[in-house]
Amino acid sequence: MAATFLLLLLALTVKNDGTPLRSGCSSDASLVATLPAGAILKIRFAMSGEATPCYKVAAEFDGKTVDGYLPASAMDGLEVFDKSRKGAAWVDASASPSTAPAALTSAVPADAGIRMQSSGIPYDAQRLVEQGRPEEALRMLESELRAHPNDAGLLALAGLAAWKNQDNRQALAYWRKSLDLAPNAVLEKLYASVDREVKNAVSKETLYGMRVVLRYDDVTVPVETARQMVQLVDQTYARVSSELGCTTKERIPTIVQSREAYFKTTGAAEWSGGLFDGRIHMPASAGQQFDANMQRALTHETVHACLAMIGPWPSWLHEGMAQKLSGDVLSPQVRAQLQQMEKDGKLPKLGSLTQGWMGMDSHNAAIAYAMALQAVELLYDNYHSDGVRNLMRNPERLPAVTADLEKRLAE
Repeated sequence: MAATFLLLLLALTVKNDGTPLRSGCSSDASLVATLPAGAILKIRFAMSGEATPCYKVAAEFDGKTVDGYLPASAMDGLEVFDKSRKGAAWVDASASPSTAPAALTSAVPADAGIRMQSSGIPYDAQRLVEQGRPEEALRMLESELRAHPNDAGLLALAGLAAWKNQDNRQALAYWRKSLDLAPNAVLEKLYASVDREVKNAVSKETLYGMRVVLRYDDVTVPVETARQMVQLVDQTYARVSSELGCTTKERIPTIVQSREAYFKTTGAAEWSGGLFDGRIHMPASAGQQFDANMQRALTHETVHACLAMIGPWPSWLHEGMAQKLSGDVLSPQVRAQLQQMEKDGKLPKLGSLTQGWMGMDSHNAAIAYAMALQAVELLYDNYHSDGVRNLMRNPERLPAVTADLEKRLAE
């Protein structure tokens, strides 16, 4: 998961709505696409000899990826990117996207002037975090920060290591310094989420399993319920890992709070029954017993945790898999509703359901979840378990699989 989070912390994005992506660096080059604010960018290479700094990029938006050229002034996060590449210490340019920050990796041409090496303190520290050894990574980074106290990238990574080491307050301190030096919308969002968790923390007890560390509010949750939750996460992780191929050496942080504290901590939508944001968050009622609803919700979030270990996936796949592997099945009534919406031209495209859904109202969320489950059911029906595991190992196949599923959904 660490590489995925680091990708988010260092992501390059489009600054303004309506930004033109062109076929070349000149202002009269033909228009390739018009980009929305916040679209994720991956640097292909920098153009030399331009009066205004210009980059070839891959822009991700609306479920598609488009190549073109952008001026430096159109991008957010470029300063941190440039610091990292000039230090030649963040990543291995040959690393696969699942093991290195995509914003700092690409097939960089030899004449582009960009040199990234698989060496140095930040790279080694990132590897330690990925291996479930955040405490060692933090010691390494703290030593490096004494020599470079104002390096925004180092501070962001130190915050990640502290967060993975279950030290939220230290993570916030590092991230605050990083943000003061180099504003970053994605890191700001993560900072706000962890800050809410700290301010609303009432979890007093901790239990450890093979693959989970559970913090829970012992006023709300009986200890026997907490023990059953630990056992379920361990069992679910073992089953889902076998199904999808996720692996980790660290325990999945799981936080169980009263419903009031849960909503204050996560900022989740009112229809939410659980949330995964790098940690599993679960709401509980006073005296909560370990019933079927809790079992299903906790299984659902454990699937999210497993998928996050493999790599970045669109929301429809996350939610469809989480429902499918939790035992959910579409009812005939819901299938009929989706079929009618398709006939009426009101069903959204699967490729448009790529981002988080917490901003949806309950009606649209229900439709999105039903579509996601139907898509994953079709995925298993037509590709079978071996095909699903193959997709998990080869995420570059996802666009073709998505297009195939969209055709099947329309039948």
